[in-house]
Amino acid sequence: MSQDELQKLINLISRLPGIGQRSAQRIALYLIKNKQELMLPLGDSVKETAAVIKKCDNCGILDVIIPCKICSSDNRSKKTICIVEDMADVWAFERSGYHKGLYHVIGGLLSAAKNFTEQDLKLNKLRERIEINQAQEIILALSATIEGQTTALVIKDALESLNIKITQLAYGVPVGSEIHYLDDNTLGAALESRKNLG
Repeated sequence: MSQDELQKLINLISRLPGIGQRSAQRIALYLIKNKQELMLPLGDSVKETAAVIKKCDNCGILDVIIPCKICSSDNRSKKTICIVEDMADVWAFERSGYHKGLYHVIGGLLSAAKNFTEQDLKLNKLRERIEINQAQEIILALSATIEGQTTALVIKDALESLNIKITQLAYGVPVGSEIHYLDDNTLGAALESRKNLG
């Protein structure tokens, strides 16, 4: 491995969230020291995952099948759709075991700085899903940040004409926190005690 290739590896690792240049150097060295046991299998896994992973056309969940396992499951309630920011939030809810309905992954929160606009929310697709599934409740499970609350209000306003129950996570979710960092009990309590938005 030439110095250029090593630096390229370090630079790529440092682009991961929460990893700075020094952490990236340590990770790169650890991978090189464990080339057979970790580095090569990790490289293979990344390639294989990139080749098979897809975004569900219905809900935006990442899976290897379309529609995803949750959308195609007969054991999920079609009457409740939980709106989340990203896949990490879906994993958090699934780990807690409290939500038995469907999901709708919006892929981000409204932010001028991140150039994420109302069009990126794909609210027409959400309305279509609500009508097809004859959903009775929308749960807005977005982060308790300014962007999360702004996004929740925009979604609520867009769905108001459908005359559907719209709820939001309640106590247990600290202001400024992100969903996927919450422990299972806190997330479960927030989901169980959700309140009407409006």
